[in-house]
Amino acid sequence: MKRFFSYHNYLLALTVLFSPGLQKGFAQHEELKQKISAFTADHAEDYYKKYLNIADREMGDIDDTSYSWKDEFMLKSKEKLENSIGNKSYRKFYFSVYAYETLEDRQYALKYWMENFIEGKSIRPGRPVRTYPYASPTIILINDREIVIGNYKCRDYTDENFEYWKDSMEKYFGNENTIVIEILCDGPLEWTKNSPDPKNRRGLF
Repeated sequence: MKRFFSYHNYLLALTVLFSPGLQKGFAQHEELKQKISAFTADHAEDYYKKYLNIADREMGDIDDTSYSWKDEFMLKSKEKLENSIGNKSYRKFYFSVYAYETLEDRQYALKYWMENFIEGKSIRPGRPVRTYPYASPTIILINDREIVIGNYKCRDYTDENFEYWKDSMEKYFGNENTIVIEILCDGPLEWTKNSPDPKNRRGLF
């Protein structure tokens, strides 16, 4: 009897492993991993990739959504650079990547996240926010089944590096349909690419 159940469990595991839906999920995750590897390799000359000692950030309820895979890492500058308050320090840029099994999963995840968004603020689809207390420079890319977030401290912000990281993120994670949200220090928040219709009552996009 014990041998039967072991063999049965083995067959069940193989069935799950090779199911079309799971294979599709694995393929999506592998593609994302390759994009992340290419993204970090492009910055390897000037930045170390770190997984440890990543500071907690107030990102709202996105971690409570039903993502199927997540990666989070930091790119830390190899040299100290002068920041906006006149001190030299290592610059640290944080990235979070969330993958969802289906478009619907991502749609509901985004709807849920917007109710308790970054720093606990509620936002509405397509609606800009003029002032955003405690917000730090943040770039958000929203694809059909992915949400990619990059942010860093206000003291390290410049117009040039914000545009640089936005362009780099779009290069590796974006496409023609990607929705982009940009947030500056204490605001504003703006939907800068493929902004959804604010009149969409369902709030799914």
